[in-house]
Amino acid sequence: MRGRKPSQRSKSYQEPIGLNITPYLDIVTSIMLFIMVSTTGLAQIGVINVNAPRYADPLDAGGAQQDDDKEPEKKLNLTVGITYEGLFIAGVGGVMGNVTSEGEEEAKKPTLPLLLRDPTCRDAMAKNIPPPAHCYDYKRLTKEMLRIKQEFPKESKIIIYAQPDVPYEILVNVMDATRQSGTKSLFFDVILSPEIS
Repeated sequence: MRGRKPSQRSKSYQEPIGLNITPYLDIVTSIMLFIMVSTTGLAQIGVINVNAPRYADPLDAGGAQQDDDKEPEKKLNLTVGITYEGLFIAGVGGVMGNVTSEGEEEAKKPTLPLLLRDPTCRDAMAKNIPPPAHCYDYKRLTKEMLRIKQEFPKESKIIIYAQPDVPYEILVNVMDATRQSGTKSLFFDVILSPEIS
């Protein structure tokens, strides 16, 4: 095999070509911009105003001083309890009972019992386990909240508690049903409470 002349060798040698990464950087930048914009929008949509329960300070005997001339405003202390049998609605006056066909209220039964049209709801109630989210009457809950809001227009606080193992989806649906109806704000200042026994 004959060797090449030095002048021919230099002509056949080519410099290595570098990888052009500019198009890849454009794609990565576009994806990062899309992710930042979409997560910012999702974070604003998912905001729910929830307060932790407040416990009384044992050192604070009387609390804040009130003027003797002013009559203290009555608090509603609206509470919605999520149980395996349905929803209980309570306030300062006590628990709202389930209205029977005779017009009598039954305080032992939930204010808004489960919707038992679906066999899975009936099975869950019979086994005393958490029912699926579609078993609760959220529309009727919103109607009750509208009725209560008419009687207490300045009130915005609501306490929500749930039995153990109630799915998070049900808790969020109850919060949504009590927060607003259409454009009308109802009880949007939510306080989550442990189960009341």
